[in-house]
Amino acid sequence: MTSDIQYPDNFIERLHAVWGEGFLSPGGPEEVHEIVRDLDLVGKTLLDIGFGTAGPAITLARELGAGLVVGIDVEEPLHRHAIAMVDAAGLSDRVDLRLVKPGPLPFEDASFDVVFSKDSIIHIPDKDALFAEIRRVLKPGGIFAASDWLSGEGPDAEAALKHMGGHLHFEMATAPQMEKKLRDAGFENVKSVDRNAWYAIVVEEELRTLERVYEDLVAKVGKEIVDPWLQVRRGAAKAVQGGGLRPTHLRSTKP
Repeated sequence: MTSDIQYPDNFIERLHAVWGEGFLSPGGPEEVHEIVRDLDLVGKTLLDIGFGTAGPAITLARELGAGLVVGIDVEEPLHRHAIAMVDAAGLSDRVDLRLVKPGPLPFEDASFDVVFSKDSIIHIPDKDALFAEIRRVLKPGGIFAASDWLSGEGPDAEAALKHMGGHLHFEMATAPQMEKKLRDAGFENVKSVDRNAWYAIVVEEELRTLERVYEDLVAKVGKEIVDPWLQVRRGAAKAVQGGGLRPTHLRSTKP
């Protein structure tokens, strides 16, 4: 993730209007459940990479029984919003959110049972270094379970991605590339699950939601901000429907 602010307050406000309080990407608590499907998290210690505004961390602790969720992110506005969410949920004793600098993870070897991330790895340029760090901080037998925005393959997918725009900094990869990076980092049982068909339906509802809340958003953050962003969201929908943007679940195990 870069050091400049990609998630100012007005952007957080817009994303919450589409995806719900505490979430900066689609699916809400139900998608968190899907990412960790079949994993027993009760009493476990988790690392949440890119905690956003804490919706996933709260879900992991409150609904899935994680004993401790340690979240890291790099932007102060996110940290401020997330801390307020955790305090309001009464989970400050089980959700520990830390503002960190990009780079090596600030944890001892074998510190976590599970490393989780929801749609934030796209922001991290050096995924090889990240996966090596994730493997390092996992306990033997620990699980990496994540979702991320991946790209499709081939000229049609590349053409579809050209519909996307906006201010966010992305470093995208395909599912085979991500699987190879995980194996190269020393992970076993590497698999990915394509969620493009699911999101192609969801993104249409997101656009309808934006149309419903358009006037409220304009009143809060201004037409000059909302209108270009609405075009970005329409471009993202085209990228999904054209197969260029492919939300994907990733899962692997540290030997």
